Amino acid sequence: MARPQPARRRARGGGGSALDRAASALAGLLSAVNDPANRAAQLTTAEVLLAVEAVLCLLIIRRVPYTEIDWVAYMQEVGGYLEGERDYAKLRGDTGPLVYPAGFVYLFAALQRVTGGSVETAQYIFAALYLATQAAAMALYIRAASLPPWSLALLCASRRLHSIFVLRLFNDCWAMLVAFLATLALQGRRWVLSVVLYSAAVSIKMNVLLMAPGVLAVLIKYATPRDILGGAALGVALQAALGAPFLAAHPRSYVVRAFEFSRVFTYKWSVNWQLLPEPAFLSRQLALALLYLHLRLLWSLAQKSWLRAEGGLWPALRRLLAGGPPPPAPDTSRARRGRAGGAADARKGGTRSDERFADAVLFIVFSSNFAGIAASRTIHYQFYSWYFHTLPFLLLRAPLPRAAALAVLGGVELVYNVYPPRAWASALLLAMHGTVLLATFWHSGPPVPAAAGTPAAGAHTAAGTISHTAGAGEEEAAAAADPGAQRRRRRSRAAVG
Repeated sequence: MARPQPARRRARGGGGSALDRAASALAGLLSAVNDPANRAAQLTTAEVLLAVEAVLCLLIIRRVPYTEIDWVAYMQEVGGYLEGERDYAKLRGDTGPLVYPAGFVYLFAALQRVTGGSVETAQYIFAALYLATQAAAMALYIRAASLPPWSLALLCASRRLHSIFVLRLFNDCWAMLVAFLATLALQGRRWVLSVVLYSAAVSIKMNVLLMAPGVLAVLIKYATPRDILGGAALGVALQAALGAPFLAAHPRSYVVRAFEFSRVFTYKWSVNWQLLPEPAFLSRQLALALLYLHLRLLWSLAQKSWLRAEGGLWPALRRLLAGGPPPPAPDTSRARRGRAGGAADARKGGTRSDERFADAVLFIVFSSNFAGIAASRTIHYQFYSWYFHTLPFLLLRAPLPRAAALAVLGGVELVYNVYPPRAWASALLLAMHGTVLLATFWHSGPPVPAAAGTPAAGAHTAAGTISHTAGAGEEEAAAAADPGAQRRRRRSRAAVG
C-alpha cells in the first residue's frame, strides 16, 4: 500500500519540471522582447502586431461610423482636374481651394478612378495604407536596433491614429508613408533615391519639409557632393515634372496655391494654442517668435548633436566641399570578434556599426521633424500623424524613467482625443512637447558618429569608424587578459614600424 506514494511524488516532480520549463520559456521570451539587438524577436513582434492591426482595421471599418471631413472635398478638387481644368485657382472643394502640390492631385485622381468616390472602398485602401505605414515605421526602428522589440507595440497604441487613417482618410497619411520609405532609403545609404522619395512626399503634402534640415544634415555628414547634387537635381526635376501641366497653363496660380507658406489656419481647430486668445493666435508677433524658436532649435541640434563630431555646421560644410567622405569601407568588426561573435551577429541581425548608423540617421531626421512640430503655429488633429511614430523613439532613447516616457506618450494621446480643442489640453500638449524636446537634447545614445575614418586604416564611413573603434577596444581587453598576446602585439607593431 505504500507504493503509490512515490508515484505521486514522481507526478509532483513532473509537474514541477513542467512549471520550470514554462518559467524558463517565459524568462527567455521576456529576455528576447527586451533585447534591442535581437533581430528575430523584433521581426516576430512586428509580424504579430501587423496581423492584429489588420484585424482591428477591419473591425473599425465595419463597426465604427465614418466621419466626413475632407474626403468629399478631395474628390471635388481632383474632379476639376479630371474634367480638364489646369488653373489651380479654379480647383476647389467644399472646404476651400486646393492647396496641395500636384502629387496630391494625381494620387487622389487615381483614388477617384479606383473607388468612384466610394467612402467604404477608400476605407479599405486606407486600411492597407495604415498597415504599410506601420510596417515602414517598424522597419525604421528595427534597423536602428536601439529600442527593445516591445516598443514596437507603442506604434500601434493610438486610437486617434487609427481614426486619422481609416475613419478620416486624410492625405497626410500618404505623405508620411512615402517619407518613411525615404528615411529607410537614407538608412540604407541610398542618398539619391532618398532625396527623390522625400520630394515625392512633399508633392503630396508639404509637412514633410520639416524633415528637410535633418535630411540635409545626414547628407552633409555622410554623403558626397556628387550624391547631394544628384539627389537635389532629381528632386527638383520631379517637382517640375509633376507640376508641368499646371505650370504650362497657369504657372503663377500653381506656385502660389501649391506652395503657399503664408496660409493661416483656423483658430478653432488649433490643438496647441487654445490657451491664447484668437487675436494673439493670429498675430504676426507669435508667427515671428515661433519662426525664431524653430530656427534656434535646428541650429542647436545641428551644433550640439547632429554635427557635433565634425565640430559643428561650418567645419562639416568645409569638409564636404573639400571632397566629402569616401564610399563605405567593408565592415571587418565581425572578423575581429571571431567566429562566435559573427554567429551572434548573424542570429541577432546586422553589425553593430550598421545599427549605430541607422540609429543616428533616424535620430537626426526624427528630431528635425519634431523641432518643427514644437514650433508650429497651429496643429490640427490630423497633424498627429506627422510625428506620432517618432515619439517612442525620441522618448525611450533618452535617459528618462520609462514610466515618465510612457506618461508623456499617454498625455499626448489624451490631448488628441479631446474634442473640440480645449485650453487645458493645449497647455498639456505644450508641456508634453517641452518634455520631448528635453529628451531630444538629452538623448542617451552614443554621440552621432562622424563620417571621418582613421588614418591608419584609410578613410572610412561612420560604419567603418565605429567598427575600428569597437575592434580596438576588444583587442585591448583581450590583451589585458593575456599578457603574452600583449607582448606579441608589441613585437608586431615594432616590426611594422
